[in-house]
Amino acid sequence: MLSSSRASRPLAFGTTVPVAMVAVLLVALCLSVTTFATASLTDFRQRYQSIMASSGKGFDMFYRDMTAPPASYQWECQRDSRDAYSVAYASATHPYTMSISNSELTLTRASSTVGVSYNLIGISCSHRANCGGVVSGSSVSFELQADHIVIVAGEVVSNGVRNFLPVAYYVLQSGRHCSNVNSANVTSVFGVGAAAVWTGLWE
Repeated sequence: MLSSSRASRPLAFGTTVPVAMVAVLLVALCLSVTTFATASLTDFRQRYQSIMASSGKGFDMFYRDMTAPPASYQWECQRDSRDAYSVAYASATHPYTMSISNSELTLTRASSTVGVSYNLIGISCSHRANCGGVVSGSSVSFELQADHIVIVAGEVVSNGVRNFLPVAYYVLQSGRHCSNVNSANVTSVFGVGAAAVWTGLWE
């Protein structure tokens, strides 16, 4: 009887430990995703504040004003060629040139003036604030994904003088959210729908 009892113990221990290890790994993965998302939004915020500060003393104090969403949420929208995705944007304050392919949204701020250059920074986040890293360049591109928000800003340099560019938001949705008259209502996105994004951007 003793030998039978002792033989069963390694089996029970062997089946319990892997389950515990899997649970620990899953918790660690969830924490790392949350940390990455927070770090990405923090990186975007700090980089834009740095651009504002380099434009002149005290300009970074207007960060909250510059990142405030537009007053109206009835936005213009465009669909990709397959009507699978749509991108909504505030056309009245739309500062960047936008192009949409079957898989990407690309934003640019072109200049034909000698001595003037633009550098954009941008980030794409899900409504739960799971974000990719901050991208930068004369143009920035993002994968088309439903229920995502793209945030873009940047700087302009003219003859050595730096200034900041405005923030623009692009709401990525399925194609059905863009009406036949190219209009989409994004009220819910700027309310509770993507509250985690705004918390990370404005904390």
